[in-house]
Amino acid sequence: MIRYARAPSPAFLALLAPGGFLSTLLTRREVAGVALDVQFREHDHLHVYCGLTRLVNASLTGGRLRVTAHKTYSVQPCAADLFRVWPIDESGFAAAVERYFAGVQVNPTHVLSEGAVQAAWAAVRHPWTPFDREAVLGYVNTAAQTAGRAFPRVVAARAELERLRTAGRWAPMPKGKVGAELDQLAVDPEGRLVLLELKDAAASPSSVYYSPLQLLQYVLEWAVAFDVVRDQLRALIEARKAVGLSPVDMPDLGRGLRPVVGFGADLRSAEVRARFDEVRDVVNRHLPAGAAPMEAWAMERSTPVRIG
Repeated sequence: MIRYARAPSPAFLALLAPGGFLSTLLTRREVAGVALDVQFREHDHLHVYCGLTRLVNASLTGGRLRVTAHKTYSVQPCAADLFRVWPIDESGFAAAVERYFAGVQVNPTHVLSEGAVQAAWAAVRHPWTPFDREAVLGYVNTAAQTAGRAFPRVVAARAELERLRTAGRWAPMPKGKVGAELDQLAVDPEGRLVLLELKDAAASPSSVYYSPLQLLQYVLEWAVAFDVVRDQLRALIEARKAVGLSPVDMPDLGRGLRPVVGFGADLRSAEVRARFDEVRDVVNRHLPAGAAPMEAWAMERSTPVRIG
């Protein structure tokens, strides 16, 4: 059985309600010039991201509240007394969180380039509303996962692209490694599930122009899973609304998939744009039923603009 069980339990959600023990983690903040991004994870975990890096992992297990982070952050002086097990009636948690976020130092590599693209798209409210990131479907075991990510359509698309690549002397395609982690999920005004693959347009040209092929893999997997996990996605969205992480008036999740490649500033050369469009044309011929043609968007002065 496929799952997407990231919605919190009622007990964990209560800790995040206004005035709850963990509610201070939901305060809107910036670190290193980037707005923090708060997300639920399976088994009552709450992650706080800054660009590409995770600054906090708060979890509830057996009535015990544990707050952790990578050693990069937990050893910084501002983190004193924060990363440990907290009784939920102990005072001082909010003050420890404030000290930490006020002083934590983040390597610029996490908030520039791809990190900046991730943060920019996490903040949009139009043309869709994001509600999760690093989206990975769960499977009962490794065999089911392998079978669930094997698609003849991807093989066929790669064969078409290999002919294009050879004729045009393009860079080799990425090896047939099967991706698992989609950058973002969102809901558009029509209630479609938006599947976003985010790219820094200044990255290596081949990683940019082959990105629609990478997204095809995710679209096919989510097309199979969508009916199974739709209610779990809705539960996650409702939990986010309840604690103010998502707007209460965001559209309801209905049916249909909308695949999108999102860039920051569109810094692609004319050649890379042309190759991207050729790859996308091939990919569009292999999309599953219920998926709209793949779109390309970029950020212009913090405003999303469709570029293809």
